[in-house]
Amino acid sequence: MATHYCAHADISAFLQVDAFADGGSATTPTQAQVETFINMAEERIDQVTDHAWHTSRAKSVTEERVRVQKVRSNVVNSRGRIQLEHFPILAFSQHATPTLSQTNGNVKLWDGSKYLDYLDSDESKAMGSSVTDVVSKDMWADNERGLIYINNYSTFNMVNSSPAGVDGYVSYKYATASTPDDIKMAAIYLTSSIIAMNDDLNLMQEGDDSMDNATRSQKFEDMGMKILTDNKRTGRKLSMATGIGGFGTGRVTADY
Repeated sequence: MATHYCAHADISAFLQVDAFADGGSATTPTQAQVETFINMAEERIDQVTDHAWHTSRAKSVTEERVRVQKVRSNVVNSRGRIQLEHFPILAFSQHATPTLSQTNGNVKLWDGSKYLDYLDSDESKAMGSSVTDVVSKDMWADNERGLIYINNYSTFNMVNSSPAGVDGYVSYKYATASTPDDIKMAAIYLTSSIIAMNDDLNLMQEGDDSMDNATRSQKFEDMGMKILTDNKRTGRKLSMATGIGGFGTGRVTADY
């Protein structure tokens, strides 16, 4: 079973027990069971933080309502900028009749008469690969910061004529590419908390014989949650999104 925030070897090393195994030399718990526990811990971390900490656990947002803000800078003057609620985002790509599963998203913006999808190759929109491309291309995305830049924003007939005053809808995927060390440690603690409830596994460490498994389990859970809260890993979505661009009303789903 695939795990992403930590591995079963990290758990056995932390608990100072022999390596977990399956088959004829199966341990209690088995390696497969530990990997299931890790997945449970990963799911809880994602729920608590409202984020995904590895691209293999990327979350999908379907049709987040967005506003396009006019940008006043030398690089992207008279162009539009959209701030997505979640980031980093996975790279967009263009296809004919794009879908979220095919292309990592849709960028549908009101052009005065309809919502035009910038990721639909049939619309002949050019997507750039760097910020300087905004000058000559129709769209560029800053994936790390969840920003989308749109060229020729000043030509749009946006909020005044668009349905319900919505500039556009963006569907996308988001995740941190490489799991940070603190998230890995939180996963180890939360997984160990689950294992510690197994009365068949001797987890007592030298100098701590008075601690029963239930107490140890709670201690591990508290330490895992403390990592998430102390490092501001809760509520990962951008608090200022509404002020800059996004309405923040997209539907979020796990993509694994």
